[in-house]
Amino acid sequence: MKVKSSRGIFLSIVAMLCIAGMDATGKLLVQTYPIVQIMAVRFATFFIIVMLIASLKGDLKQVRSNIWGTQVLRSLLLVVEVTVFILAFSMMPLADVHAIATMAPLFAMLMAGWFLGEKVDRRSWIAVAIGFIGALIIIRPGLGILSWYVVIPISGAILWASYQVLSRHVSQFDSSATTVFYTAFIGLIVFGGLAPFNWVDPTFIGWQLLILNGLFGAMGHYLLIKALTYARASTLQPFNYTLLFWAIAIGFFIFGEFPDGFTILGAIIVLSAGIYTSDAGRRMSGLSLIASKKEFNFIRKISNKIT
Repeated sequence: MKVKSSRGIFLSIVAMLCIAGMDATGKLLVQTYPIVQIMAVRFATFFIIVMLIASLKGDLKQVRSNIWGTQVLRSLLLVVEVTVFILAFSMMPLADVHAIATMAPLFAMLMAGWFLGEKVDRRSWIAVAIGFIGALIIIRPGLGILSWYVVIPISGAILWASYQVLSRHVSQFDSSATTVFYTAFIGLIVFGGLAPFNWVDPTFIGWQLLILNGLFGAMGHYLLIKALTYARASTLQPFNYTLLFWAIAIGFFIFGEFPDGFTILGAIIVLSAGIYTSDAGRRMSGLSLIASKKEFNFIRKISNKIT
């Protein structure tokens, strides 16, 4: 079981690297090509890979949905979310956008409580409060740092959280093959329909970056789904935050960007809040409590001997 969980954790970390690579290539591409063109190629690549895998596994007959309306809504949310984030990358440093986006799991937790009826305990509310403090440190309202730009990644984080909550909902009615198919198909339909009206003929290097962007996105989604077959989502959640650190590294080496101390501090606080509310955080707290009790008992025994 531990071996499988470790495999899931490894795949999750690699998936985050792929997503950071997708965001970095998207940031490069948006300087030359329209967003809808980038998204059209990304979702076309994603759709081709999904259909190829489905045909090889014989899952083509499983793409029919029991709640197709919710699947379409969920996929449209993703369409808007990816557009919002690539717009944010064109205006802000890669790491800063991801630092703000770390609030998404906390938003998802609250939405799951409101819309799915999942229990939000005291520990979760504490995590939300801590995460909000971290977000304020990143954004720094009232200190001349806040600009309307930060509204874009915050909106993206809310959209991403909404998408996750709906994904959790549809998983109760449809298979993962159906959900992935709708994700790729709706994205291809929307951006494929808009791209011809906003098309810039790519150079040879441009085509390479466009396809690489699509491959990064497809591989990231595939590895995340694969990781969930080895470990629970709550186990993987803390490791999904490695996306921020990949974004910092790529942003530094490719774009020469590095977040300031306040952004890093705020991101660490938000990360800590997310880990605190996860299963891993609960286990660590439990182990810390056990260790503290053992230390207290040991000190008490020593004290009794001395007295």
